[in-house]
Amino acid sequence: MHTVNIRVTYQKADVPTLEAFVFPDIRGALKDLAALPSVKECLILQTCNRVEIFAAAEDVDVSYHDILDYVMDKSISRMKKHFSPKAEISHEQLMEHMINSSKRFHDVIEVEYHSAALHHLLRLTSGLESMIVGEDQILGQVRDAYHLAYGAHTLGPFFKNVFNKAIHVGKSARTETNIDRGAISIGSAAIELAESQFKELGGRTVLLIGAGEMGTLIAKSLKGLKVKKIISNRTLKRSKKIAKELEGEILDFKNIQHGLKRADLVITATSAPRSIIKKEIVKAGMEGGKKKLVIIDVSIPRNVDDEVGKIQGVKLYNLDGLKSIAEKNRRQREMEAIKVEGIIEEELSLLEKQLYHIDVEGIAKAIFGHAENIRKREVEKALKMLGDGADDRELRILDDLTKAIISRTMSPLVGKIRKAAETGDKDAIKTAEKWFLEHKKEA
Repeated sequence: MHTVNIRVTYQKADVPTLEAFVFPDIRGALKDLAALPSVKECLILQTCNRVEIFAAAEDVDVSYHDILDYVMDKSISRMKKHFSPKAEISHEQLMEHMINSSKRFHDVIEVEYHSAALHHLLRLTSGLESMIVGEDQILGQVRDAYHLAYGAHTLGPFFKNVFNKAIHVGKSARTETNIDRGAISIGSAAIELAESQFKELGGRTVLLIGAGEMGTLIAKSLKGLKVKKIISNRTLKRSKKIAKELEGEILDFKNIQHGLKRADLVITATSAPRSIIKKEIVKAGMEGGKKKLVIIDVSIPRNVDDEVGKIQGVKLYNLDGLKSIAEKNRRQREMEAIKVEGIIEEELSLLEKQLYHIDVEGIAKAIFGHAENIRKREVEKALKMLGDGADDRELRILDDLTKAIISRTMSPLVGKIRKAAETGDKDAIKTAEKWFLEHKKEA
């Protein structure tokens, strides 16, 4: 079994392109992928700045093409829905748009196989692939993706080992180095961006829309700032929780327009599948002489309509606007990143050995199973020859002796097969499969 990783991330894709790859129903997508004949196990990791598919397969090349066809088909289907039947666009224009989009998609899709895919996963859980290097959120997101795939029955023993190791490495990177010491999150990066837009953020009014995982992170970054905080979320219970922590005010989600009139800074972080802040609402919020409004949208898909950025006095930023802050953070953590890479290299070697043992476990079981069947038959023959002359102690000695012979005879052979797996000796493994697995079928 081998690993293939197919991904679209903030490193190559802008926000609109990344949005096109988002799975609205991850559980459904997992089941679709698992139904592909070439895919044995799969997991989807989807965050605000990445969509990644990990698949376990016997033939990763075939698996890659099958998954890519599925992803492209889903993306194109969503693209077609984007254009309503009443839209003034011809079939030719639609086809041209789809072709151009497909080319753009291929430019941003990254794929890695085998050890390279595993190496990427360990870097991911360690925080080295994050926009904000060292941030802790990714570790929880990988864990959540694991539990979702487990619940959807798309994980087997191969990926259970892989992802348990990846989560372990992520924890080790943070306990054995300072990669997350004082690390900023997407939330605090958004605040840093906001501070660059005002001479003084203190005394301003901040409207936080969204009280989920990302909204909670942003709330932590707002804590301690001398700003007036307004929290709005579709679920009142969550709004109350964050408002209590921040000593902020709760705003009914239906009254967003009123909040926009009062706010100097708006940060949106909801899981809504489409934009919820439209041009008309913001324009109405700017009436009455307001000169400036900064909106930072850290959601995927985006919560704020692009047209909002065209309103006079409004500055609209999305995740793309945080890249300069992320780069500064990356430079600050270069030395710790080198230490983390050392941990990753060591753990990757151990993981590969563990996985190769899993690959040949079927052969090992066949060898010991065949030998055990022979042992039992020969012991039965011996007992018949002895008749009633052997007592319980002698019977135990006979049983223990034959088991020891099997163990000492077969263990070195299995050890050599496992060693062949570790060193990548495919010919030796194929020969072992032919000798022992085919023999097992015949038996």
